[in-house]
Amino acid sequence: MGVPALFRWLSKKYPKIISAVIEDQPSNVDGQEVPVDTTKANPNGEEFDNLYLDMNGIVHPCSHPEDRPPPANEEEMMLAVFEYTNRVVNMVRPRKLLLIAVGTFKILRVSGRWPPVDGCTNSVMLLVS
Repeated sequence: MGVPALFRWLSKKYPKIISAVIEDQPSNVDGQEVPVDTTKANPNGEEFDNLYLDMNGIVHPCSHPEDRPPPANEEEMMLAVFEYTNRVVNMVRPRKLLLIAVGTFKILRVSGRWPPVDGCTNSVMLLVS
């Protein structure tokens, strides 16, 4: 569960936590998409060791987008989640740790599969390094 108005409070108290991002784009070579090389230096001029992602903040806008119709099915929603996650990771380029927090309750509820299957209401934390 999120903390109401936490982002607003943090950004007012610490305004330097928000910064513009230069986002590298994949290139096309002979009709083939070449992904961004995230091993290169971050184009924003700042390197980050760690990235902590709360997937609730990614799942909701991917399942209920404001600028287009919602995904037709769960597969489309998951593809949107993967694309957005890749975009965020490519912008930040964490060098040591990527921590992804996934709340199964929220994912099941947003995807329309609530009540939970087999009573699964706990959260799962994935650690990728």
